[in-house]
Amino acid sequence: MTAVSTPLLLLAACARGPAEPVPDGYPAAYADLERAADAERGLLIWSAIDKVKAGRLIADFQAIHPNVRVTYIEMPAREINDRIMAATATGGEIPDFLWSSAMDLQIKLVNDGYAQSYRSPERDNLPDWANWKDQAWGITAEPIVMVYNRAAIADAAMPRTHTDLTKFLERSAGKPGARVATSDPVSSAVGYLYLSQDQQATHDIWRLVRAMGANDVKLFTSAENVVRAVEAGDAAIGYNIVGSFALGEVERNQQLGMILPSDYTLLMSRIAVIPAAARHPNAAKVFLDFLLSRRGQTHLVDQDMPSVRADVRSLTRLQPEGLRPRAIRVGPGLLVDQDQLTRRYFLERWRTSLAKAQQ
Repeated sequence: MTAVSTPLLLLAACARGPAEPVPDGYPAAYADLERAADAERGLLIWSAIDKVKAGRLIADFQAIHPNVRVTYIEMPAREINDRIMAATATGGEIPDFLWSSAMDLQIKLVNDGYAQSYRSPERDNLPDWANWKDQAWGITAEPIVMVYNRAAIADAAMPRTHTDLTKFLERSAGKPGARVATSDPVSSAVGYLYLSQDQQATHDIWRLVRAMGANDVKLFTSAENVVRAVEAGDAAIGYNIVGSFALGEVERNQQLGMILPSDYTLLMSRIAVIPAAARHPNAAKVFLDFLLSRRGQTHLVDQDMPSVRADVRSLTRLQPEGLRPRAIRVGPGLLVDQDQLTRRYFLERWRTSLAKAQQ
């Protein structure tokens, strides 16, 4: 858990200079919201997004609103969920803004009454899958990819689809150089999310899980550790990695390759929520609008996080020709997999599939 407090990102409150004009297309009354945000003088963000990736975005927001003192605290997605529920129950400190890649956990917070509604002026610039009840907002449109160690698997031999990956692993069972690393759905919120979405996309997902188990799958709590295992040669393939992170690693290390599955590619979004009990709700609303604006989205694209907007330039390597995206819809469909009985059954099937494969 990291609080950003460098001079770049946490500016002392000061007298505001010449007011920024109301953004194009916004109602004139939006100036009242901006003044109310400045008067609140604070914005507490809990986020699962790397503080370095968010740095320039936050700095630019503060350049527009220097009176809004931003505190950015980075923590794991599941901790965000657990802490907001605990703080609400005990009267603890409530953040003003939640920003997380665990889409299902964010939707559950909304469904359970932890969020407030706000109709952003940017609403019409988003695809219909990226907003639920004006309470949960998809901020990015990021593909879920596979990475691989090019010393272990030649580019031409690397499977391009989920079905091909399954067949490749089945042929390679017990042989060195075919181990998969992935996020453990038991302990990783996003690992559970992606695998449950795979189950909706294909009936063969449990066959793939068994094939992973037959090759002694390595399980981790984070994408970072998955990629480190592939990089070190402890695994040949990293499965279900968010593309924004994978791309940076592939560009840094030529030993790594990246595949966007051609049968379907899941698209995840980092969801923003304004808590119902936020102490600085106006600042949170203005920050949300900035995130969704072309200006804010351009900062995210610069950090390899593809834009949720159609009018912001794309990243070719993460949005190539022929991509078959399957967007994870921001909405109540994500609640199904958070039902306790559903989750218990899913994880038991996961454990059973691995155990049978490893016998």
